Amino acid sequence: MPNASTCPFVPDPITIDAFFADDRPDLAGLYLAGHHESLRRHLGGPAPAPARLDGACVVLARGPGGRALGGIRVHLRRPGAPLPVELALGDRCPIAAAVARAPAPLVEACGTWIGAEQRGGVLAAELSLASIAVARALGARRIVGCAHQHAMELYRRFGAVADPELGVHPYPDARYATRVFWADPWTCPEGQSTLDALVDRLRRGLARAA
Repeated sequence: MPNASTCPFVPDPITIDAFFADDRPDLAGLYLAGHHESLRRHLGGPAPAPARLDGACVVLARGPGGRALGGIRVHLRRPGAPLPVELALGDRCPIAAAVARAPAPLVEACGTWIGAEQRGGVLAAELSLASIAVARALGARRIVGCAHQHAMELYRRFGAVADPELGVHPYPDARYATRVFWADPWTCPEGQSTLDALVDRLRRGLARAA
């Protein structure tokens, strides 16, 4: 499979690539470093331990010189391997039972970060679209994730619906009101033409995970 698939919908000089973390440890390292720094900035102190990618598909935006500008990752649910949202909120709500009931294949979109210089622009929306395209390429029937109050409005644009039965949680700390959301990757209300153009390319590259 190709190491990366470049998304055509972000103007130069920014490119967005989708790849399996195991296939591109160099790019996965850029994603992790940016994610860790973003957490440190938002939490105002030491960030948690770096995320475990565990075979995730990573979507990474890079600028001139390959500098990482933002990213998101998509985890395909596999037997015996809890999704990140289960690990994060499992002691706060019955997320594991909800995940078990969800139509398969199920993916989680999580770990979104945007570099400070890109905040307020279009990059967060473009990364969200790319993650939906990855979900389609993996054959997913549902997307699960969690989002705090500052991000939920963006995700609603792409079809995310908060789960009222799973509550609102002070995660990662008391400044945030985080909710679990679900989305159908095949009925995304925005960006259909972009998704249609991108999914076939990604499906060829990511076929080994389907």
